[in-house]
Amino acid sequence: MLGLSLNTYFHLLFIVTIFSSLFCQIVLIREQVSWKTLRQLGFIDGIYGISAIMVVGTGLLNWFLLGKGSSYYLANSFFIIKISLFTIVGLLSIYPTVMISRAKKQNKHSPPANIRLRNADKMRIFVIAELILMALIPLFAELMANGIDIK
Repeated sequence: MLGLSLNTYFHLLFIVTIFSSLFCQIVLIREQVSWKTLRQLGFIDGIYGISAIMVVGTGLLNWFLLGKGSSYYLANSFFIIKISLFTIVGLLSIYPTVMISRAKKQNKHSPPANIRLRNADKMRIFVIAELILMALIPLFAELMANGIDIK
């Protein structure tokens, strides 16, 4: 029971870290950014990536070892929706990550005072979409945990 509680705590902690990372990205992504801001974006994106991996890891521990058992989860429609949304969020995160990495790589050797982030508006739309979808996941998790299903 202690193992499940600790694992669930870390699962939630990393989910909160993902939300925080997304909020930071929304605030920092602009058409013109400084080299320092671009490096901060890269760091925040790294924290986001590590947190996402940890959410998957702790989720798998709950799914297969500590939680209610894989048959319980797989039989619930909200679990499938939750996993699907998290996968979509992960796929959406690729675009901002690639754009941030490219900008860092292009300006690494001689960073100008201001760096133009190509497609900054599009990047922000992707991050906002991630945030909106992430906000739905806890709802589906709670429905699933309480045994509620679409069936």
